[in-house]
Amino acid sequence: MISREPHNNRNLSLAGAKPARTCFTAVRTCLMTACLMAVMHSVFAASTSTVSEVLDTAAQSVDERLSVPVLSVARVGDALIAVGPHGVIQRSTDGGQSWKQMPSPVSTDLVQVRFVDDRNGWIVGHDSLVMHSSDGGQNWKVQLDGRSLLKLLNDYYQPLADKGNDEAARVLNETATASSSSATPGVLAAPLLDVLFDPQGNGFVVGAFGMVLHSTDNGAHWQPWVERSDNDRRMHLYGLAQRNGVFYISGEQGLLLKQDVAAERFTHVELPYAGTLFGVTALDDLLLVHGLRGNLYASRDDGQQWQKIETGITSSLVSIVKQGDRWLVVGQGGELASLDRNALTVGKLRAAKGGEVYGASDSGKPGALVVSRFSGAGVLDIATAE
Repeated sequence: MISREPHNNRNLSLAGAKPARTCFTAVRTCLMTACLMAVMHSVFAASTSTVSEVLDTAAQSVDERLSVPVLSVARVGDALIAVGPHGVIQRSTDGGQSWKQMPSPVSTDLVQVRFVDDRNGWIVGHDSLVMHSSDGGQNWKVQLDGRSLLKLLNDYYQPLADKGNDEAARVLNETATASSSSATPGVLAAPLLDVLFDPQGNGFVVGAFGMVLHSTDNGAHWQPWVERSDNDRRMHLYGLAQRNGVFYISGEQGLLLKQDVAAERFTHVELPYAGTLFGVTALDDLLLVHGLRGNLYASRDDGQQWQKIETGITSSLVSIVKQGDRWLVVGQGGELASLDRNALTVGKLRAAKGGEVYGASDSGKPGALVVSRFSGAGVLDIATAE
């Protein structure tokens, strides 16, 4: 089982919300291509496992002679962690030149990996999965999955619904419908797409169909925030960023949300762009959002006014990465651009060869970027690319 993806439909809800996909989203979160199926079945034994089984079954060992698709890569101290389909987790200690498979307690598809310091990191993926590592990515423990999330939503919203809270009742209804229509009853199988914590242990998880979960203890406990966001249409939520304890969420159809800490909710930020936003970057003096067809927008006043940055990139933007003293914009097609954060202009770099790029990370080595691809994690030499 490679993936369980949302399909197209404009009737949006947890029960079967189906916001529009893009090529990047379909590839990164689902990888539903015949080519991938052929490759993955040559790496792993063919499987018809149920959702419950992939959540209870450790990832199989990878045949090191074959390339394994990677969906996300992140730097942690002097190491790199890469994740992908079938629960595969890999670790590199030489800047991405070689990789070693790490133990993984699940065999569901892994979508995103993030670290907050040299020890603590999180992975999110399909089947509402959240995993945590406290040793730099060498070992991982499940914090949440589609079974525990279903119980969490019911336990949280039922008392509120019983008191006449209409929003809680709506979420309960959506949850019940989603559960009853799941291929595996008792499991919410929708993918979680990003996770982010601050150094104090305060963080969020976001995902398909408007899912938002909040934790104040590094993910040991979670509180649903589905109804605490200005996202009534349950748009997919793709990216997270934070600065000074305030979190931002990017999503479908130009959706950008900012945390109102006092009100304990996410409020809508107006944008002059209605296309999907795959990511948001929050710097001290600059807010950036990136999405389809090379679209990149910047704001110096926390979203009050926006300026479009002409990137010269035609494919979707998948990452903005700090590499040394510069910021690099990475396109799905392998295009690279260097961002001047003062002038808000970009210098186009030489395009990277090797196929579509799903994400990128600083490698820890000057002039080198690590990207996640269908063919695995690869290192790009950008020192002489300008």
